[in-house]
Amino acid sequence: MVAATEHKRHTLEVNIRSAPGRKGAVHLRENGKIPGVVYGLAKENLPIELGAKEAERAIHSGAHLVDITLNGAVEHVLIQDVQYDHLQMAIEHVDFMRIDPTHKVRVKVPVEFRGTPKGAKEGGILEVQISELEVEVLPLEIPDKIRFDVEHLEIHGLVHAKEIPLPAGARLLNAPEQILCQVRTVKEATPEVAVAAGPAEPEVIGKKPAEEGEGAAAAGGKAAPVAKKETPAKK
Repeated sequence: MVAATEHKRHTLEVNIRSAPGRKGAVHLRENGKIPGVVYGLAKENLPIELGAKEAERAIHSGAHLVDITLNGAVEHVLIQDVQYDHLQMAIEHVDFMRIDPTHKVRVKVPVEFRGTPKGAKEGGILEVQISELEVEVLPLEIPDKIRFDVEHLEIHGLVHAKEIPLPAGARLLNAPEQILCQVRTVKEATPEVAVAAGPAEPEVIGKKPAEEGEGAAAAGGKAAPVAKKETPAKK
């Protein structure tokens, strides 16, 4: 089994932010842009602005490494941090970290398990416990995702972190024996214990009338009037 990897290089055109701060960020978002910052490699931090749609397309593709173009110059940067709004839908800010192509970086790469396990035909289900691996790899060799075929797995079959093929030169940072997924048997539902049927009683909603009167009196309210027993008239 060979893990397939994808390399998608997005180029984002950015500009220096003219109005930093909260008000400036609000103005950018109202005009289809988002704020960000570029830092790293012992260079100054640059507050930038970029198109929201272009940033979303690059980030949602799963890419780690992108190119940014600023005043005609191109830099390789990692998408280091993404901040979303309170609904976790709209991107509000992005941090980009400059990288040296010759120095390895630590990143988390998604693992996509493909195929139907053999054990599924015997009533099992694939239970995924961890869907990403942390690796140390050269920036230009970072895969967007790693695909792993699980069709060979039978009931109780496991996939350990060490079994996932990595790009050449990459180093696994997870514990080698860490379980990523396994095929489990489907647990039977616990049968409900039948309760012996008792005598039928009328459905009671809320308190009984006597209880309502007591509760109202205790609360300082007026209780419902109780009908008095009539006394026969004296002759």
